[in-house]
Amino acid sequence: MSSLHLSDALPTFKESLGSDYDPSQHSDILLGRFLKARSFDVPLATAMFIKWREWYVQERVDDILQTFTFPELPALREIYPRFQHKTDKQGRMVVYNQFGKLDVSKIFQITTPERMLTYEIRESEKLEKYRFPALTKKAGRNVDKVVLVLDVAGFPFMQFYRIQAVLGKIAENNSNYHPETLGQVLIINAPFIFKAIWKLIVNIIPAETAAKCNILGSDYQETLLNLIDAENVPKFFGGTCECPGGCERADVGPWNDGTVEGYPDEFWEGFRKRDLDAAAAAISASDEMK
Repeated sequence: MSSLHLSDALPTFKESLGSDYDPSQHSDILLGRFLKARSFDVPLATAMFIKWREWYVQERVDDILQTFTFPELPALREIYPRFQHKTDKQGRMVVYNQFGKLDVSKIFQITTPERMLTYEIRESEKLEKYRFPALTKKAGRNVDKVVLVLDVAGFPFMQFYRIQAVLGKIAENNSNYHPETLGQVLIINAPFIFKAIWKLIVNIIPAETAAKCNILGSDYQETLLNLIDAENVPKFFGGTCECPGGCERADVGPWNDGTVEGYPDEFWEGFRKRDLDAAAAAISASDEMK
């Protein structure tokens, strides 16, 4: 079955899924991602899909979307800046991770690994069900991949072991339950030691994943601007964008910038407001107790 193309495998896949397949919820594009993740092997893709549905129920993902609040977000972003910001030239959402500003020693003073994982589950569902549809509508074609820009300047490599488990679990969840959503990875400001480590890493990760990664030093800007228009790149990464309040706090893109009919949506945009309101309430309560 691995030699079959999507059009050949899709009908068999739907039949194999039986009652687990819901046409109103599971588009051909989504099914195609599961098939591709398992090289169009229908039995393997079926097992992967069913495991996803079981995980979804077990983790109570619908409840997470409705009620989970993450007041730790503002404090966590101060020591681990990570943010969505506009799109690349292909219309894919761009996510920036400033690992160089990561203060590993403080992360689990602010939150717990379990709450970090729950937050990431919520945000991955938001990407799948809200951001991707907005990107697709904006582009006029399917867009269901993201671009990651990982800034590792000053990254505390010797402390990485402290967060390796939780970051690994996040990556595992995305791979298993949101397959084939990684479009490209730019690792920028990579020091010599990282390049040496990468030669070892590349031997233990899937070749397809490794092929999506581009390791760059401090001279990354030409490559970055070839991928993303300058007006969509934060100024501190060599672009021209200066969002009011800072690009790292704007969370701006087709899902909420007013360029796509039907967006923004109050429910999905409400996650961030829910978190910030809860954070403000916690600070206010703390001040009152002093």
